[in-house]
Amino acid sequence: MRFFRIIFLFILGTACCAPTLFSQDLQSKTGFYFAPEYSAMFLQNHVGNAIGFNLGTTLLQRKLAIGFRYVGRSGPINEHAEFPLVLPAGTTYKGKQSIQLGADHAYFGLELAYQHISKDGRWIWKIPASFGQVGAGFYLKNEDRITPDGRRVSEWEDQLMGDTDAGFGLAAEIGSYLYVKPVQDLPLAIGGGIHYTRTFGYESFVGGSDFYNNKLRASFGIMIYN
Repeated sequence: MRFFRIIFLFILGTACCAPTLFSQDLQSKTGFYFAPEYSAMFLQNHVGNAIGFNLGTTLLQRKLAIGFRYVGRSGPINEHAEFPLVLPAGTTYKGKQSIQLGADHAYFGLELAYQHISKDGRWIWKIPASFGQVGAGFYLKNEDRITPDGRRVSEWEDQLMGDTDAGFGLAAEIGSYLYVKPVQDLPLAIGGGIHYTRTFGYESFVGGSDFYNNKLRASFGIMIYN
């Protein structure tokens, strides 16, 4: 929660200072950017919806961007995706030996990017690379979250998946974006990109070690900047 409070205060402060910040010339030496986005990761047999953002500062006449990136694939926006958990012989949960699970994940990393702004300021090409931590796991869904003995659902998830219902590891991502300004005088650009994700040390009971590894992610969003 503390992290999200910091982000909220940053965005609020940016909004209050926007008239001053956005009045600066595009070719000034430093600036900032905030870019919320929707993305789709091409996982095994389905597409994983996610939302996220990246924000930071630009240096060297806007050619270098330094900041951080967050991506979260939450269960509520992936209700269509289910993953079977087949329990060992003699083991059941509420009388069932096969259970359908949901999945979610989050990635947070530091980002470094090269960006090129056209001479007329109409479009921005950006090549970002980030490195950070990924946390992801699988969870009981719907009525299965009402446990048969009243214990917390997380305790049952740990028990059924041998304390590996969730996992953590490092992750790296590289991508390419193209943003276009719809209105010349607005400090806003619209665009999208493609990313390649690699994980290191992540593993979970159902997903194994390759569930989020060597995957492509497409994104679409806006960028507010000065």
